[in-house]
Amino acid sequence: MRHLIWLIFVFTQTVSAQTFPENGILYSHDYIPKIYITISPDSLEELYLEENWYFNYYYTAQFVFDSQGITDTIENIGFRFRGNTARDKIKKSFKISFNQYESGRRYRGVKKLNLNAETNDPSMIRSRTCWDLFRKLDVAGSRSNHVEVYVNGDYFGLYQNIEHIDNDFVEAYFGNNKGNLFKCTYPANLDYISSNSNDYKFTAHGNRIYELKTNEELDDYSNLAAFIGFLNNSNDEDFRCRFSEYFNVYNYLKIAAIDVLIGNWDGYLYNNNNFYLYENPLTNRIEYIPYDLDNTWGIDWMGPNWATRNIYNYHRWDQPRPLFTRLMAEPEYRDIFTWYIRNILENTYNTAEHRQNIENIHDFITASALSDPYRPLDFFFDEDDFLNALTQTAASHVKQSVLGFGDLREQKANEQLENTTIAPIVLDVKTDFSNLPEALSVTVYTDGPATNTAELVYSFNGIDQANISVTPIENTLSFLIAVPDEPVEFTYNIQLTGENALSRTAFCESKTIFLNQPEPQVVINELVSSNQTVIADEHGEYDDWIELYNAGDVAVNLSKYYFSDKPAAPLLWQLPDVTINPGSHLLFWADGQVGQGAMHTNFSIKAAGEQIYLFKMHNDELTLVDHVDMPAIPTDYSYGRETDGADDWIVFAIPTPNAQNQIVDGLDYVEKDALSVYPNPTQGTIYFSEYSKYRLSDLSGRKLKEGQGETMSLNELAAGIYLVELNGKVFKISKL
Repeated sequence: MRHLIWLIFVFTQTVSAQTFPENGILYSHDYIPKIYITISPDSLEELYLEENWYFNYYYTAQFVFDSQGITDTIENIGFRFRGNTARDKIKKSFKISFNQYESGRRYRGVKKLNLNAETNDPSMIRSRTCWDLFRKLDVAGSRSNHVEVYVNGDYFGLYQNIEHIDNDFVEAYFGNNKGNLFKCTYPANLDYISSNSNDYKFTAHGNRIYELKTNEELDDYSNLAAFIGFLNNSNDEDFRCRFSEYFNVYNYLKIAAIDVLIGNWDGYLYNNNNFYLYENPLTNRIEYIPYDLDNTWGIDWMGPNWATRNIYNYHRWDQPRPLFTRLMAEPEYRDIFTWYIRNILENTYNTAEHRQNIENIHDFITASALSDPYRPLDFFFDEDDFLNALTQTAASHVKQSVLGFGDLREQKANEQLENTTIAPIVLDVKTDFSNLPEALSVTVYTDGPATNTAELVYSFNGIDQANISVTPIENTLSFLIAVPDEPVEFTYNIQLTGENALSRTAFCESKTIFLNQPEPQVVINELVSSNQTVIADEHGEYDDWIELYNAGDVAVNLSKYYFSDKPAAPLLWQLPDVTINPGSHLLFWADGQVGQGAMHTNFSIKAAGEQIYLFKMHNDELTLVDHVDMPAIPTDYSYGRETDGADDWIVFAIPTPNAQNQIVDGLDYVEKDALSVYPNPTQGTIYFSEYSKYRLSDLSGRKLKEGQGETMSLNELAAGIYLVELNGKVFKISKL
């Protein structure tokens, strides 16, 4: 039987359909907000004692934010100094914590503010210029603006307000916050130490140089160690073909291109310092995040001339910098780096628009900067130093002016650029299983030169199908492939040809996905999406859970299996190295709290229902083992196979975690398409999915009320568990 293939093109403004958060009022570029800190005079005096400069103790204070006619007051915030080498300066940098004394509290979406004094920079705009450039070029970089800071009524000066990098940041920029986030500081060179992941937990200056900022309880460095091991030890062919499986390499090549153009020496390339790494569970790759950009645009404390330094040898030569040096040694990656440099120079860097933006920012902050009483105290920058900072140098560590550096860097980079052309860049390929069993979607995100033609080359069960050739219009395209009903071995690759006639395949070797495999051995057996009283985890918490069942005759190790609730991210959460025996059950807590133990996933199950997937990855071949389309079910009910491993699914009034699925005599189960009751739990009123006769009783069966309608109030009842009968079906309701 011949199967049709449909092609759907998805056009986006950016290559990855990624949307960064708006600046909002907190990071507005239209106004200079005022921040007022009120703190006990004794606490302020103690904070400024020299012996306390490097302590990270937060003093309690009041925070007031005033901008654009809006005044917000937050009590009981944490207030301290921040920075490393900046704490001995007269003008201090500050960190404000909204959640230090009230757990989980955020102000306008953030838990912390970083207020940088910018004493190093006579223009006070270098850092802001860098962050604006990163964001303009679609790099996940901090939002930033200038603010005036007042402490106990006194003007403490003009500060740079820079977005804090934490789990909220990665959630906003990468769509999740369940992965490991590492803050990397001197001397984080990414050099290989050993295969023992614990060896990367070493410290310098009192902190780990690869400091884990999320999932601290789990303290798992295994993925970081694997990444560093592959970076340093893989052979050239594997590095070229598979490095992008470990690391978002193309995004980093763009970041490296920006770093060498802005003269950033205090990041990874020269000073092995000031960057973050995020293990993104949606892509199973590590993301590089830039950080701390004040030592740029001609600021120098190290010696080299950053405006003239060779763009391909920008790193420190006498120390290992494997991330940059291996990329520059691989011709394909070097050529892509060259393309990014050339593209940025031609379209963004030092253009008339860019220079005008710099001048506008400088004019915008002039009044606030000149009235800053602390600005001249550390490096003796006078009024003329600020006013002329765009075109003149001001101190020995300011080797070039802002615009002067841009002119010289542009000239030298153009002279150093190699004459190369490249094929279109395949940033990412995502396989989406949400349309199964009818169809499978493969979406390709590209960058670089325009793509003239794109071909999907594929086979079903070893039989080649006709290639699909298209001419893309934008950087994103998707193929929707009809899937046969029988077991399928789907093998595919994608070939793109650019305007320069150079072509590139998405993978060095074609990828294979197995679908509709017969008689699965390990299956998803039962799930709960709203657990109030059924079973608690080892921490006493009532969380969502997923039960697996081994329907086969042999034990199965699950270390190559993955759960996902996102059809475009099949490798979202890898199951631990555990074995499930024949006829046995195994429970996993779908609570999004991986730090609580190996059996806790990095996602939870939506009470409104969603799709849950079980995949297996072996030798680069992906198998969809099981898939459940879970409906909305009442609290403390479960959705499971009618009997262990059976084909039919039902809703159980009495869940059976880690036990045989069965219907308990005397209690009905709810069919998949039956009535629903929501919200559950409730604080008062509950709603029925359709007009119904109802009867409310307590757990002993004593009738409390009855009637008919689409809603019922529980406001007069005490908190507890109640039974609601609708048309003969019984629901358990939690009243909070």
